Amino acid sequence: MRFVVRAFSIAVLLGAAASRSLRAQEPAPAPTPPPANAPAEAPPPVAETAPVPADASVAAAAALAPPPPPPIPAARIHDAPSIAISKLPTENPYGSVFDTPAALPAKLPFTDAVLSSGFFVSVRVDPTGKAISVRRDRDPIPSLAAESMRSIQRWTITPARRSGQAVETWGAYRLELSVEIDSPKVTQATLTPVAPTTPIPAPFSWPPDAQWLESRKPGPTPEGTVSLLEVDTAPVPTKTPWSADSFKGPFSGRWWIKVDKNGRIERAIPLEITDPVFLPYFRRAMSSWALRPAQLKGAPVESWNELAMSGTISFDDELKQISALRRAIGP
Repeated sequence: MRFVVRAFSIAVLLGAAASRSLRAQEPAPAPTPPPANAPAEAPPPVAETAPVPADASVAAAAALAPPPPPPIPAARIHDAPSIAISKLPTENPYGSVFDTPAALPAKLPFTDAVLSSGFFVSVRVDPTGKAISVRRDRDPIPSLAAESMRSIQRWTITPARRSGQAVETWGAYRLELSVEIDSPKVTQATLTPVAPTTPIPAPFSWPPDAQWLESRKPGPTPEGTVSLLEVDTAPVPTKTPWSADSFKGPFSGRWWIKVDKNGRIERAIPLEITDPVFLPYFRRAMSSWALRPAQLKGAPVESWNELAMSGTISFDDELKQISALRRAIGP
């Protein structure tokens, strides 16, 4: 009995093995496609990895990055012998557009006036006190230049001294003039609007006395003279005759003026003037003028204009004071 059971078990095992062997030799069935509307299967979860340290990331990126290109050498600039310069912009910031330009009154009002003006001169004084050379460093009345030079050359001057000895030096002086100006007779006056295409002119330079004096940078001491800074006592004028005391003759001047909406002159920039002493006089006179302002679409507007005047003028001047300076003011 036991033998039969054991034989049966062995037969069963052999049959199972043969069946498995036959299945292995058969081709695998094709997979069944999922239905058209079946949802896509979710991707398998990604295993989390530990974060890479920042230094390691930078090092890895640097290892993978291509090497930098070689540096480009700096270009050498060679100064060309000549360069074509293009024209500057023609647009003038002072220019404006209007329908009717500003206009001067029928008669320009002037009054008599008295003003002070500084006249700076340098005089080369020899050991005897004689003025052997005169230089007008800043002359407010060039119309009287010849007479001013003759007057200064007639001065009596105490010479400069160093260590008790008279020496030759250049003395520097400021002459205070009092000028009485009579009302000028203007024979011609024009007012021309400044357009956007009007070239900008160079202004007439006449800064205040202190500013001008501060800007002076004298050169080396002339040969044969002692520096004014090295003397013990400066040359001092003692007798100062002055014959350049009056003038009557022509004058002319040009300004750029800004006329506001009320017809008043708000700013006046001098461009040309025969004698700088007239600058404060005309500036004061312009402040009282009433002009017709420019108009745009029936409304008054501000405008820049060029004012040109000429005629005859007369004045008297008096030498009020002479101040000796302890510094050279010449070139």
